[in-house]
Amino acid sequence: MRLDLVTYRGVPATGTSTSLLAEWRVGTILQAVATRDASSGQLFLQLGDSRYPARLASGDEDGPSEGEKMSVRVLRTSPVLALERVPEQARASASAEVVTDALRRYVPRQSSPAPLSSNLAFVARGEGAQSLPRNVAQVATQLWDALPDMDAMSDPMTLERALSRSGTFLEAALAKDDGTPAARAAVANDLKNLMLQFARVLREHGAKPSAGFADTGAHAPLPSANAPLSSLGAAPATLALLDTPFEQMNELARQTDGALARMTTTQVTNSAQDGPTTSTLIEVPVRQDDRANVLRFRIERDGSRKQHSGGDSWAVEAALDLGAVGALHARVSLNGFRVGVQLRADSPSIVEMLNARAPELESMLREAGLEVDRIVCRHGMPAGDAGQRLTRLLDVHA
Repeated sequence: MRLDLVTYRGVPATGTSTSLLAEWRVGTILQAVATRDASSGQLFLQLGDSRYPARLASGDEDGPSEGEKMSVRVLRTSPVLALERVPEQARASASAEVVTDALRRYVPRQSSPAPLSSNLAFVARGEGAQSLPRNVAQVATQLWDALPDMDAMSDPMTLERALSRSGTFLEAALAKDDGTPAARAAVANDLKNLMLQFARVLREHGAKPSAGFADTGAHAPLPSANAPLSSLGAAPATLALLDTPFEQMNELARQTDGALARMTTTQVTNSAQDGPTTSTLIEVPVRQDDRANVLRFRIERDGSRKQHSGGDSWAVEAALDLGAVGALHARVSLNGFRVGVQLRADSPSIVEMLNARAPELESMLREAGLEVDRIVCRHGMPAGDAGQRLTRLLDVHA
């Protein structure tokens, strides 16, 4: 189906927003809503914040119906704005290609935020602050202080604030910024925003990510919607191994660039899901006394059981590296008021301790009004998921 805007003649129509005009380029896909005049039957297209009279140039004889939402591609902008309806299948294919292109760009650059967090702690303790430029050391210390405190994460409000400001939702916070102090604070204190500011300060002092020390030893499992939620291991402060301030700034720039690329990879992974079950990955660097660690979360919503249980089913997973004793993994599932808990650890002694505290946890859950299905403590981490989504990032032609 092809549609032409009747009043468009290569010049902006009255009421057209500047942001929409910037999008009116050949090949651009726009979102439109069709409306009809009740008396005349005239077709209108709502594009952005403006409504334009349109006519059917080819295709379906009746044209779109009242209130029909569609995706349209700009075919030409002169002498009239010609639009072509995009089939849903083609739209999904284009969306998948955008996701793949983003992964191709950011996956090779991504790295665990653990080494950067350890170096921020190193600077904040004053061990590396004397050699670094004052402004760099000051911003690094501020970034370290902005990380949530591990001991305070047991408080629900503190945990919620840490997740919302983890960097995963920065763009959403920017879109919702209505100028209020709360909205501005959400953006200003977001971890991704603070890391972008730190990267800018490092560049202003001549730091180059490409000149940093190439550390290939740190294990950083790629963000995935369906793969097991592995913990991210702690890392030593690599600044202690470098001699000059310039080398240290290059290392900080490289690690900041890698951590930002990982945040973006996680965001792309979260957005590239379809179907009734969706999950959100969140990684939160935390302060643990004067050391750094990384908490990983996955929040899963399953809407496929709504018709049977009367509501969505939820599951929350968390993974944490405990250092020498290995990893800790927790999964809490919630279906209505029924809750199930599964705890896993690499260390048998940790499993024994968890089993000893399980009755206490069950009592707390029941006091909160929940019906406990089970609390299981097991040795070893979760097995792999055969349904893991695979994205082709490289095409090889012989």
